[in-house]
Amino acid sequence: MSSSTTPECNCRITLDFDILRQSQVFAGAPAEVVKLFAYLSRHRTYQPGASILLQGDKAENCYLIISGEVDIITRHRDQEIVVQRLRPGSFFGELALLARFDWFFSARATQETEILIISREGFEKVLSKYPEKRDKITEKVIQLRISRFENQTANLLDRLLEAGLSADSGPLIG
Repeated sequence: MSSSTTPECNCRITLDFDILRQSQVFAGAPAEVVKLFAYLSRHRTYQPGASILLQGDKAENCYLIISGEVDIITRHRDQEIVVQRLRPGSFFGELALLARFDWFFSARATQETEILIISREGFEKVLSKYPEKRDKITEKVIQLRISRFENQTANLLDRLLEAGLSADSGPLIG
């Protein structure tokens, strides 16, 4: 970082550094790596009901909820279904750091929500500067997605069982 950064910018970077250090993906990562992610990230505040990302748009960013709540929503058979409600400290969109695709879900703020955004471009810049950290950080991103998938599957199964699905109903898929 250059000496041209303002005190306000340095303060934001310090706060973002602390937030990222406490997250699942960056816990244990070297300070210089986390600091660079903090420097390259940006903030955005969303009002209740505001769309953060839309199903079908190009996936280019990962999002970390600093405050507020976000509903993860998918459209299926012309219906909006809330798949999960995420709270502060939760990442979403993390796969956008690793691959190019269109969003398969939407995200909407349920209350005033502050988000820290990491772009794929910024992610690639950091990892090109620290190539020896690529595998470990990529693994953490994948582990985060697997954990969220497990939680979403458990929530879905709970809802199906509560709705009367029984074990003898046959396979859910296939």
